[in-house]
Amino acid sequence: MKTSQNGFIAWIQDLFKDERGSTSIKPVIALIGSLFLCITMLLNSYTHEQFKPAPELVNAVMIVTAIGMGADSLDKFSFKGKSKEETKTEIEASQE
Repeated sequence: MKTSQNGFIAWIQDLFKDERGSTSIKPVIALIGSLFLCITMLLNSYTHEQFKPAPELVNAVMIVTAIGMGADSLDKFSFKGKSKEETKTEIEASQE
């Protein structure tokens, strides 16, 4: 049971790392924004209409969250593509 917990904790830690293996702020911002949106929507379901947040505020948090998730995904894919290209170039240079 301990190995599965250690594996899960390592997986969670890897979620917050960038393509180089260091901790990145983009997934943290995306997680906090997602939690904020989910909690806000849940609380809105049980409160009166006078307590609801402004739609502009909800949209702003949604945009920041989407940008955080998109930027993190883009970074991961772009770095892998660069490393493959660099590896191919190095292999071709060594063959000559």
